[in-house]
Amino acid sequence: MATTAWADGHRLLYHWDKFCEDRLRALVRDKRIYCSNPADFNDPWDCKLHFNTDVLKDPIERQKHAQWVLDLCQRKAPMAPEAQERMRQTFLNNPEATSVLINQLSAELAIDIAEQYRVYCLGPDPKNLLMWSHYADSHRGICLEFSLRNDIFCSALKCEYTSTFPAIKLYDDSDEAALIALLFKGDVWRYEKEYRVITKEKSKALPGTESLLSDGNFLQFPKGALTSIITGCQSDHERIHDLVKSVDPTVNVKRAVRVANRFELSIT
Repeated sequence: MATTAWADGHRLLYHWDKFCEDRLRALVRDKRIYCSNPADFNDPWDCKLHFNTDVLKDPIERQKHAQWVLDLCQRKAPMAPEAQERMRQTFLNNPEATSVLINQLSAELAIDIAEQYRVYCLGPDPKNLLMWSHYADSHRGICLEFSLRNDIFCSALKCEYTSTFPAIKLYDDSDEAALIALLFKGDVWRYEKEYRVITKEKSKALPGTESLLSDGNFLQFPKGALTSIITGCQSDHERIHDLVKSVDPTVNVKRAVRVANRFELSIT
């Protein structure tokens, strides 16, 4: 099961962003964050259900996946028994055709994920130079500090990093299996040490769902969850400070500054 940031001992998490006056004012005033559509991520593998075909080397798994494919195809367009059997035999005996079919179905599942789920990305270290460079407009932006002492951010889940695709079983419809596509990333992203708040879009959720619900990509967070805003070492600190304090004086404003003679930041 995926690990939460709280279970890992974190009590604060951070989100880096460009500075946009209107967007920051709305976030501080309305206490809601924008959760991204996975289809918009800069990593072409992220939240895309890329199937590891090594699973199919096991004859039992090949049989189970063949049945899953048949059931899925039947729901989309009912087939005669003879056509079903031809598809089953193709799946079992023609690896190339099977690979094409699996990739097609995986792409369709990625579309389903993008329609249903939204993701808010966080990290544990506000002094991470690369996060400031990549996501906060080359240190001209901001970093939002959130407390985990609430029901929203304590549920942030840890990303896992791997050099190979995880062995996803497409027929497994458990919650844990669904999270694999949303939490596994390539090794190259390990420096982010990322945690994710994962929501379901309200319009796509079944009645009575226990998932966090976003509405039009926005997720409400409780008062006090946003504890500080950190300005980048190349940002207009005074402008951001005055904006935040004019909207909510209880939110701290900190500053990232260069450490003398070192490639480091300190937060003051």
